Amino acid sequence: MGVGAVKRDIKAILLAGFAELVAGACSVAMGEFVAVYTQLDSETAQIKRENNNIINEKEIAKAKEKLPSPFQASVASAFSFLVDGLVPLLAAAFITNYKGQFQAKLLRQGLVSKQL
Repeated sequence: MGVGAVKRDIKAILLAGFAELVAGACSVAMGEFVAVYTQLDSETAQIKRENNNIINEKEIAKAKEKLPSPFQASVASAFSFLVDGLVPLLAAAFITNYKGQFQAKLLRQGLVSKQL
């Protein structure tokens, strides 16, 4: 509902929506990076414990290649957040009638509530 329920200016709605998209994508990306980096750190420690007696660098390097990349995970999460958030933002951009925007938002809220 947000800005669209209060202000009818499409520029304000798009600006607020774009700001929310950027902030949300950054938040999701940072959270994903921290989560995957923590997993990476614990798995690296486990590999070191398992290979404490073996000093074969090739085996250690091969085991580290299978570990997840925090950067890739954060980029993927940010991208999926942006794609998901663009759908209602584009709908707001193309539905210029205030009543239509309000009805679309109510419909979207109802569909989301039903899925939960």
